[in-house]
Amino acid sequence: MVGAVAIGIASMLGAGVFVVFHTAFTNNFGDFYLALGLAALVATLNAWGVYSLARQIERPGGIYAYSRVYVNKTVSFSAGFAFVFGKIGSIAAIALAFNSYFLSEHRFWPAAVAIAMLTVINILGIQRTTAVATVLAVTTSAYFLYLAVMGLVAPAPKEIFIPAVAVVTPVSASPFPVVSAAAIFFFAFAGYARVATLGNEVRDAKRNIPRAIAVALIAVVGIYFVLAFVLQKFLSYNLMLDRAPFKTLAEQFIPVWPHQVTILVATLASLGSMLALLAGVSRTAATMAEDNELLPIFKKRNRFGSPWFSEVLIALGAIALVAIGDLSWVIGFSSFSVLFYYAVGHISVLRQPKQWRVMPPIMAWLGLLLCTVLAFAVPGPAAPVSFLILILALAGRFVHQRNQLMALSKLN
Repeated sequence: MVGAVAIGIASMLGAGVFVVFHTAFTNNFGDFYLALGLAALVATLNAWGVYSLARQIERPGGIYAYSRVYVNKTVSFSAGFAFVFGKIGSIAAIALAFNSYFLSEHRFWPAAVAIAMLTVINILGIQRTTAVATVLAVTTSAYFLYLAVMGLVAPAPKEIFIPAVAVVTPVSASPFPVVSAAAIFFFAFAGYARVATLGNEVRDAKRNIPRAIAVALIAVVGIYFVLAFVLQKFLSYNLMLDRAPFKTLAEQFIPVWPHQVTILVATLASLGSMLALLAGVSRTAATMAEDNELLPIFKKRNRFGSPWFSEVLIALGAIALVAIGDLSWVIGFSSFSVLFYYAVGHISVLRQPKQWRVMPPIMAWLGLLLCTVLAFAVPGPAAPVSFLILILALAGRFVHQRNQLMALSKLN
């Protein structure tokens, strides 16, 4: 169980946490903690739903595979496409986080070059080892724990200079800023359900996996609330203006080279997360192609076993989103699609046979409702644009399958 808890905590304390506090605070500083709590509730319900499904289906693919069994292939395709598109948004958002800490001002080329280089690494089959992943996770976790503890025990500064622009800047165009901020915070919980997919790798899985999910979520939620408190304690409204708040916070507690330490940790976390995402998303696309849900070219692999076409197309999509330059919008694209993906997961739970379901239907309905509400409250044009792209993808799938049927009928 200890190992499962560690995996859960490490999966959540990734690169996303470096950017969500500034972005969420900018969207809604009045109910900052309420938004974080709402995101944590949605993450908990989603993890519960994934666990219920993962206990019965061993095939890889997550909710794409689960909904293929319990709902239908069209809904399964929608979930898989939303996952791929959402994680492309995640790659772009993390690349922008890399820019925020690596540079003092936003530029396009460093993030684009980082994505391109990591894509080449994946195509050549040189993926992260478990040891490297563990080092990155431990480094990031130790950094945040140190800042959290030091921020709690250190006295608040007597005076905090707050520029007037920080007080008068509009915080959110959304009619429900709390929900919009919660959708942004949800981005920082990416990976929380990974524990649920461990299955029989965990001893006494039926008892220990739910406990591991609960412990990991409680620990990370606790750390996030402490970090939110510490950031407000030392930065106040400056959190609206500071795109790299942990760099500023580190100046208070890290005695030697605080900026350099923060840049190093943020860079390692960002590059590690992007590398893992590029590999995982491209293989999900290849799996969908193997199921005839995407064009056959998506499943083509090179001599290193990498689905090179999927890798390149996903990288180009991420670079295109980086070109937008607005971090809250890019996070919105990611959150909308991933929330849609988990909404399909809750529908799958409701379709499970009663004797197999470990999540009460009322909780699945609540999870479905909250995922839907948060998805359509993401900032910027992410919701309508993502929904339109999903409709176009379904139309393309229909045309692809109709052409295949016509080709088969001609052969017969």
